Amino acid sequence: MKPRYSQRVSVKSPAVFSVGSLVGQGQILDLTIPGCLLESTLSVKVGDCIQLKCFLPGYQPPLCVNEGVVRWVNGSRCGVEFVKMSEKDRRQLNQFVTMQLSRQGQEGNRKFSESGGHNWHLKIHALAKKG
Repeated sequence: MKPRYSQRVSVKSPAVFSVGSLVGQGQILDLTIPGCLLESTLSVKVGDCIQLKCFLPGYQPPLCVNEGVVRWVNGSRCGVEFVKMSEKDRRQLNQFVTMQLSRQGQEGNRKFSESGGHNWHLKIHALAKKG
């Protein structure tokens, strides 16, 4: 089992996700860099690739994960590692987690990125503008 990348932040945020052609709704119960604990009635399997939109409190638009991978499943809960997301969404995730940790008084100014500003494992994808 991989060691945890960073501390967990407890949240209760609605989420919408897709696995192949199936679309499900769920709730994010905790968030970390780079992943989350997702609870849903839609069944997923370890290794499934999902696309995910997280509706974080106080943030608009929702946090979008272009590709997440289910790392473990326990009943209606699963752990999702964020593999691909835009630079904007990565920054939003970092900002949200840092702010929540600061509020909880736990390593509020901890940096989750390398000096270059990227999470070491996360693939950043720029979205092409249409037009």
